[in-house]
Formats: sequence, C-alpha cells, structure tokens
Amino acid sequence: MKKLNFIFILGFISLFIYSTEISAQIHSSTGGGSWSDTLTWVNWKIPGPNDDVVVEGPVDVTGAECRNLVVQPNGILQNRSYTNYTLRVNGTVTNNGIIRNYPGWYNLYMTVSGDVINNGEWSNSYTYLNGDVDQTLSFSKEFSGYRLEDANPQSALIANTDLTFKNTKIDLNGSQLRLGQGGKLYIYGEWIFNGQIGGASSEVHLFDNAFLERVTLDNVALKGVINVYSSVVLEEESVIELD
Repeated sequence: MKKLNFIFILGFISLFIYSTEISAQIHSSTGGGSWSDTLTWVNWKIPGPNDDVVVEGPVDVTGAECRNLVVQPNGILQNRSYTNYTLRVNGTVTNNGIIRNYPGWYNLYMTVSGDVINNGEWSNSYTYLNGDVDQTLSFSKEFSGYRLEDANPQSALIANTDLTFKNTKIDLNGSQLRLGQGGKLYIYGEWIFNGQIGGASSEVHLFDNAFLERVTLDNVALKGVINVYSSVVLEEESVIELD
C-alpha cells in the first residue's frame, strides 16, 4: 500500500509540473522589447499558445500566439517596424494600456477568440473576432482601430457596456451585435454593415457622417442624423428619432 501511495504521489507531482509547464502567466519587463526575444520576458521564456501574457512595457509583435492577454497601463503592444505582423489570442484580451500600429510603420493585425475588454487606447489596423461561441465587448474607452470584423458569423457579439467606435469600419459579416437593455452604440465616422443590431430599448447614435449599410435593426432606436448607404431594415419596435 505504501508503494502504491508513493507512486500515486509521484504521479500527482508529475501531473502538476506538466500542467504548470503547458500553461503559465508570463510578464514582460517594463523595458519591453521584441516578443520573440527571451530578454523581453521576466523569466526569459517566450510565450506560446497556451500561455497567459501580461504586457508591462513596450512589446513589439513579430508574429506570435498566446492564450489570454492583458496590456497594463504602462504597456504598449504594437507590430515590429519591419512589416505587418499578426498576434493570435486564443482567449480574452484586456487592454488597460495601448494597442496600436508601430508609429508610422506598417500594421498590427490581431485575431481574438475570447472576450474584448478595452480600457485604454486600441487603434491598431485590423482586429478579427473569430470565437466559436458568443464574444462579449466591454468598453470604458472608445475603440479606434481601422477595422473590426466578426470573422465567425456562427457566433454573436454581446455588448456588456455602451460601445463607442471612432473611425472604425465594423463588419458584422452576417452576424449579430446584441446591445444590453437600454444599451447605446455610438459610431463616429465610417460605418457598420452586413448584420443585425438588436437589444431591448437600445439606441444607435451616428456622428461625423457615419452610416449604416445592409443592417437589420431589432427593437433599436436610431438617433440623430441617419445616413443609409443601402438596405436598412427596421423590425419590431425599432424607430427613427431625429434630433
């Protein structure tokens, strides 16, 4: 019996070590650097697809993948200046700092499979939401990336807060954006297109020549000057209220 217990304990320890190795939280240094450089990371380990990443300084992406991502208030996530680069996030992104293109040089592309939480500056060129299940959006600051696209129309986008987009092309790709009870969607410039927007007693506000294209509205009030490019359908109790 003692021998069996000993073997069981060794097996448990081995399993614990294995679990720790395949899934870890990795912090960048405050000085930052290239994602692919071991010196950028506190424990000298370059993050992999199963690792949670915390960005504490300026980190340049050179093509990478991780599980969950947090950008801290002093953190900056951007592409390396040489060309366009893509970061694949298999879980949730929480941005409390800056996500952007390298200033004046090429573009940062991101794919996100989990939820999106933005409390900072989010202004990179392309963000693709490709989750297999519904993904939630929570903004305390505006989203100003060039393009936000639902890359998996089988799942919906769920707004947990009011949402503000500035100069962002929003492609629902045939999917739904569900606003919360009384939730508000503010769009400044550019447009939202190709999908459905719904939510009990919710509102859509358009500013700076923003417009709708191929959108179905369900129980939504349109506010202000409404620019329509083509094919906007009002369902249920949707209304247009001119200021």
